[in-house]
Amino acid sequence: MHRPPHIPGYELFQSLGDGATSIVYAGRDVQTDEEVAVKVLREDWFDDATALQLLRREARTGMAVEHSHLVKILEARLSQPPYFLVMNRITGESVRQRMYREYCLDHSTAIWIARQTADALHALHRANFIHGDVKPDNIRLVDNGHAVLIDLGFSHIPGENQAVLEQGFVLGTPNYLPPEMCDRNAVDHPAGDIYALGISLFEMLTGELPYPTGSVKEVMRRHRVDPAASLWDYPGPWPTALIDLVDAMLERRWQSRPTAMQVVDTLITCEIHSFQVRRAA
Repeated sequence: MHRPPHIPGYELFQSLGDGATSIVYAGRDVQTDEEVAVKVLREDWFDDATALQLLRREARTGMAVEHSHLVKILEARLSQPPYFLVMNRITGESVRQRMYREYCLDHSTAIWIARQTADALHALHRANFIHGDVKPDNIRLVDNGHAVLIDLGFSHIPGENQAVLEQGFVLGTPNYLPPEMCDRNAVDHPAGDIYALGISLFEMLTGELPYPTGSVKEVMRRHRVDPAASLWDYPGPWPTALIDLVDAMLERRWQSRPTAMQVVDTLITCEIHSFQVRRAA
């Protein structure tokens, strides 16, 4: 087992998860006794400028935007190693973990989760940030369905990744990448987050992705060229407004997708409709 590093002011415990460049530990603030999560850059990445830049952007976003449905960065130490971020500790489970158990979610639950996530995206977009990796794995459920959007590791200001994208790098998770990010002439826009949330909502409702899976190259080609599947083709007690919304979120032209606030408004309408149907039953 990897021994947690020494981080001044914090006691670290077990690993909560890891990625290519960093490890997230459960931790405790030794002064306040508050439970936290600490993301530490792996030692073999200390000299990698790109890894450190992504960590700095994550800190910038999480400290600039505060929202009840968004992970909060409490502290960042990025001037000298060990490089780390301290976040509020979010308990519960991810939407992905819930789907592993239930395959798909009832539409009222899926609408509730998506509406909260869109609310967090609205706060990010209003502050001129893109999340960059919206997916069920990065939506955490706590306290009776309270949803929190986590992992700001790909967050950025629109356009600042252009040089990296032109080199052919894939920033994000291929199954949730918008069409405009699937070629070398990438268009980096907040509407990409809406597309990724649309795929996540489709997946919550059906248990399936709206495109066949495959290699990274195959998935990106399908997103760029093929139309997404529609909820019209799946049996379900879904209001028409919800079907039309998901179709709009999965539009290949980013200009045709709704804004995060429009998504919130439509999902509230769908929630009201679902409540009225349940009350009438």
